[in-house]
Formats: sequence, C-alpha cells, structure tokens
Amino acid sequence: MAEEDKATDAAEESKGGGMMKMIIFGVVGLVLVGAGIFLGPMILGSGEPEEGAEGEAEVAEVKAGPPIYQSLHPPLVVNFKDEAGDPHFMQITMEVMSRDQTVVNAVRDNTAVIRNALILLYSGTVLEQIETREGKEKMLDDGLAEIERVMVETTGEGGVEALYFTALVIQ
Repeated sequence: MAEEDKATDAAEESKGGGMMKMIIFGVVGLVLVGAGIFLGPMILGSGEPEEGAEGEAEVAEVKAGPPIYQSLHPPLVVNFKDEAGDPHFMQITMEVMSRDQTVVNAVRDNTAVIRNALILLYSGTVLEQIETREGKEKMLDDGLAEIERVMVETTGEGGVEALYFTALVIQ
C-alpha cells in the first residue's frame, strides 16, 4: 500500500511539474510578445508615421480609384517654326487624367487658362525636336508640368496625374 501511495505522489508531482513548466513557458511567451510590441518600434524607429509617410498614404488612397479623364476640347491649334525658320502648324487634342473628381472639376473650370498656357508653351516648339517619339513624350511631360503649374496657381492644388494626346497633327 505504501508503494501505491508513493507512485500516486510521484504521478501527481510530475503532473504538477508539467503544469508548472507550461505556466512558466506561457508567462515567458507573453513577456516576449509584450516586449516585441513595445520595444520593436523603439528599436526600428519612433513607431510614429513621419509626415511624408502620412502624405504618401493619402496619395496612395487617392490613386487607388479608377482614372477619370477630362478632355481639353476643342483641339489646340499652334503655329511654330522649324530650325530654318519656316512656319508649321500643330493641331493637338488632349485629355488629362486624375483619380480625384474634384481635380477633374477644377480642370474643367480652368480649361481656358490651361489651354492658353499650353498654346504659349507649344508655340516655342521646334519641328526637329518633336519629330521623334521622345520629342512627343517630352511635349507631354512639359504639358503636364505646365498644367500642374496652372492648377496650383489657380486652385492652390495640383493633382493631374497624366496628360495624353488623343490626336496630333503636325504640318
């Protein structure tokens, strides 16, 4: 009988010892997780989003929507010269793209100012510079920069993401 009591006591101690180990491992695990949560941001950085990161997140949200296009009708007609000084003409049909309806509305409201700025910009073009694909892409880049300048000047905000030719005739 004494042997049975000893075996039962040993079994209870091993159960208690096993349970104690599980409790210790659980507590240690919780301490490590808590330390990771609180100390991780301090080790990697402040944990607070920087001003630039917050602004990028807002831009990413705006860019997540579907593209909205606004035509700059009627077509622009621009006279310009080649390197020899001979006159040429361009007829350009363009559309702007944004993912923000308020930007598209602002473009629509300021179309006259935008068209004027683009005509003045493109009238300084030289034929030999726009005959290549790269030259036409530069025209789009310059035009987008000019539209952004006009939008910031007139509305205080930009937001036009792209400019596209929908027709381009050069004579």
